[in-house]
Amino acid sequence: MAEFTRVLSIDGGGLRGLIPAEILVSVEHKIQEKTGNPQARLVEYFDLFAGTSAGGIMTCLYLSPDLQDPTKPRCSAEEARNFFYQNSRNIFYQPCSHAIKNFWGLLNEKYSHEKFELMMQNFFGDLKLSELLKPSLICSYEISRRKTHFFTQHDAVVSPSKDYYVRDVIRATSAAPTFFKVAAIRSLGDEMYTCVDGGVFANNPTLCAYAEARSKLPDNPTAKDMVILSLGTGDVKKGYPYEQARNWGQFQWLLPLFDIIMTGVAETVDYQMRQIYDATRSPQQYLRINTTLTDKNMLPIDKSSDENLQAIRRVGQQLAEDYSEELDAIVDLLLR
Repeated sequence: MAEFTRVLSIDGGGLRGLIPAEILVSVEHKIQEKTGNPQARLVEYFDLFAGTSAGGIMTCLYLSPDLQDPTKPRCSAEEARNFFYQNSRNIFYQPCSHAIKNFWGLLNEKYSHEKFELMMQNFFGDLKLSELLKPSLICSYEISRRKTHFFTQHDAVVSPSKDYYVRDVIRATSAAPTFFKVAAIRSLGDEMYTCVDGGVFANNPTLCAYAEARSKLPDNPTAKDMVILSLGTGDVKKGYPYEQARNWGQFQWLLPLFDIIMTGVAETVDYQMRQIYDATRSPQQYLRINTTLTDKNMLPIDKSSDENLQAIRRVGQQLAEDYSEELDAIVDLLLR
């Protein structure tokens, strides 16, 4: 039995989900090297997975059972990364007719959800949330009830009313306003939910994951009993000088405010987690890896060109290299 309760949290961020995907390829390789087991998988070394939007997609990929042996994961970290990379154009798919009809997203959602849904249907089929291999928490927001909505594997196992098809969970957690149509899904208890991307309130789901582990995992672990790896997808840190912003009205504030709120919420979660771990005198048990982007046009979250995708992957690979020692230390804790 592991010494710690081990938590993996993955931010939302569109195609920049490839950043944590690349880091986790490195983590899995380190686990394989340290255990001497080339077949070791992430699912064996984390007790709770949490994700929002792209992070929710990756969570479902890591936890999906193998089609031949449902006790084992279907994807290695590399295979999950490759799936996300190779299908990026199906996620952000904009046929010319859709773009013209909706005036490039000004009159309706920017991207068609149909190809995305078909991709998830083809891969996940009728896989249920309850059938994922480990406890997990995936964030969404229910707009008809005006409340946060968490898809939790461990609750789905014991309550069919909280179970869903994985393809619907993914649709709900990634229904980013303005990018995709809202997701209308049903639980397996036949209750209707209208959801948008969980990034509207928890793009960094680490604190949600901590609370979930604290209240629902065996022995109700405290921070000193947990090891948490939290992976970001890049924070936009473009500055807005006083002379530029002092006379802004509603229209000028719209896009900057969105960036500020998204970044500020994620930063606040990281601050809170660091304070929790500092207070328990175990800061080495919490690792947050993220990168700073100085302009929102750097590494666009929805541009699926080869150039942009490769640039995103290079950022993830560089972060894995830059944080290699810290990741080694975290992996050592995961293996204890």
